[in-house]
Amino acid sequence: MKKSFIYPVILFFVILALYAPIYGQTAAKNADSDGVLFEFRQKKGESSLHISTIEEEAYLNGRLNNRTQIVNRTATTVTDVNEDGSAKLHTHYMTTENYLMSVSGKLLNWGEEDFVNVTRTKNGEILNPDNDYLPTVQNIPCFPKEPVKIGESWQAEGKEVHDCRKMFSMTDAITIPFTATYTYLGDEIVDGVNMNVIDVYYEFSQALARRTIESGSYAGASGFARQKIWWDREKGEIDHYIENFMIRMMDISGVSYTFKSSAHGEVLDYKSVNNEATVEKLQEKINDLELQDINIVKGNRGLTISLENIQFEPDSNVLLPSEKVKLEKIGSLLKEYSNDLLITGHTANRGTEKNRQILSEQRAEAVANYLINLGVRDKLHIFTQGKGATEPIASEATEEGRKKNRRVEIILAD
Repeated sequence: MKKSFIYPVILFFVILALYAPIYGQTAAKNADSDGVLFEFRQKKGESSLHISTIEEEAYLNGRLNNRTQIVNRTATTVTDVNEDGSAKLHTHYMTTENYLMSVSGKLLNWGEEDFVNVTRTKNGEILNPDNDYLPTVQNIPCFPKEPVKIGESWQAEGKEVHDCRKMFSMTDAITIPFTATYTYLGDEIVDGVNMNVIDVYYEFSQALARRTIESGSYAGASGFARQKIWWDREKGEIDHYIENFMIRMMDISGVSYTFKSSAHGEVLDYKSVNNEATVEKLQEKINDLELQDINIVKGNRGLTISLENIQFEPDSNVLLPSEKVKLEKIGSLLKEYSNDLLITGHTANRGTEKNRQILSEQRAEAVANYLINLGVRDKLHIFTQGKGATEPIASEATEEGRKKNRRVEIILAD
């Protein structure tokens, strides 16, 4: 399948279907049936994990260029709560193309990453983002300060922010304001749980009167988004949602880039285990199982279980029987946690850079597939990545050091 003609931009476009439902939220229903008061009321230390899948069609000048399925993973943690009820949030974005799974049988690669810290008020306004390009959709959802009855609507201002520096030779982000209309549609029982159903719709349009150095070749954009949210009343957070959206962008020569997408997503309970207590607990269990050459440390992406000197057949990705036994034991420990897994392969500095990269990817996939076969995770909750010999942990001057560098890391992802 042909790669998207502006794939680097897709990360920021697809977050349109991703940022709205990443936070835990509370819907407090008044006892006198005056309506539902929708508010953000998160607690310090709480985390939420949002997984969304997007079916996207990309058009160049009105002609279909490619179809792509994209998986997005968003992890948000409340780092602090202010006296007025606003919360400071840290969000980690990751996006990857998914069509490879059905076309070639490959697993999901760990894709492009970005981070943002923001303050969010109780009603949903986004303040003080420290990343000029995130979140892509801001102030969605945004709630009134009064209770809302079934059938009632309200409006709130928001904006889209897109990173099109490469696409249009711009120096800054594109910022497009809009007014969103919300409607509380009613309540629905889903799997025995009573949920509030909310419709969100907005359109946007922007045209530049003149070209500047900052705007590059960008001429304007238009589009719309419609989302239907199922809000879990008992948990006080979004359970799942569906969405359709379209974005069309133009350059000064009249070339149009259009993205038509449908999406569905869910918010999952999420708990970080990237702490010293879990390190000690897992290391003790590893020692009890008499597993050698395994180290557990906290990492930037989550708790990292490093399998040093993992054994494959020479210059291949075929696991030796002894390593399968090791993985079976480790897999039994991983089943105690619900975190997504990131499997990263590393090699010693031998052979060409290209061959090292390919081998590291293949070995990461071999470990991931074995864990899937063991029932440790399904294919949508395990990701792979190859690093070649770019991140050594020991000297390459000795065979002992090279053995340490030939490793696979299993990360309980934050």
